[in-house]
Amino acid sequence: MTTTHSPGEWLDRARALHAEGWQLMDLAGLDRLRLAPADPRFVVVVQLINHELKQRQTIHIRAEGDPSSVPSISEVWPTANFMEREAYDLLGINFEGHPNLTRILMPDQWEGHPLRKDYGVGKVPVEFIPQPLLQIDAPGQSPNADGAATHLDHLGQVVIEGDAP
Repeated sequence: MTTTHSPGEWLDRARALHAEGWQLMDLAGLDRLRLAPADPRFVVVVQLINHELKQRQTIHIRAEGDPSSVPSISEVWPTANFMEREAYDLLGINFEGHPNLTRILMPDQWEGHPLRKDYGVGKVPVEFIPQPLLQIDAPGQSPNADGAATHLDHLGQVVIEGDAP
């Protein structure tokens, strides 16, 4: 079952669902850029489960405004705290009333939100650090038998010098 809610009714609905025994499974942001121009660009998708009823449901909450925002449900389901921070960090969706809405995955000095569909790909230069050459000197650890001071038997198994065939 999937339902859609406006931000204004979402917090009250979340409290009612919690009272009915629904538990939060997942919360994620969704960028709908160029999908439906009349609808808000961002949507928060919440997945709930009720073990007693053996049911699941998905709820979409329209994140309206600029910047887009929805009420935080971290007071209702404390595990939403980190999920809301992830949606804020990667998509820029604000959660009104969140106790600590700060970045969780990206560095604090990072500009922008990398999961937005209009975020430029390949903007970050990657500098590779040269690694030291790996020295292999143990028997049987060289890509060739001569370099490892080993011999191979007729089945291709390593025979270390001094072992009986």
